Amino acid sequence: MVKSISKTAPKKPRIILLEDEPLLIKLFEFCIAEWFKETELLKFRNGDDAWQELSRKEPDLLIMDGTHPGLGGLNIMNRLTEKKAECPILLTSDFFEEYLESYTKHGLKTFFLPKPFGVKQFWNALNQLVGPSDLPERSELPEA
Repeated sequence: MVKSISKTAPKKPRIILLEDEPLLIKLFEFCIAEWFKETELLKFRNGDDAWQELSRKEPDLLIMDGTHPGLGGLNIMNRLTEKKAECPILLTSDFFEEYLESYTKHGLKTFFLPKPFGVKQFWNALNQLVGPSDLPERSELPEA
């Protein structure tokens, strides 16, 4: 379930993607490029590396799978809870489903889009979490 939190996208959204499957990384990259003209997309396959960047600077959006090498998804979420992270977090694994209510109660802006999902569902999530597309051909959000 995705709730709208932003109506205007940042000029150049900074998005952190933590995903270890090469094909899914390419899919996310393609879908983001089809939604925003410019982004700063930081891609990580390892939770340790992603956490270093998250500790340095909060993104406009964190997209995260549950299982990957290095620091695990639950550990990252616990650290984000302790840090009182402000960024929206798009969780793409059923692994997180049972914990969503707890994360929300602790102040995290968590949203769940389980795999497999379609491009239109992902664009809908981007629209609601980061902001509308700045590409003219995407001005009307297609039905999910």
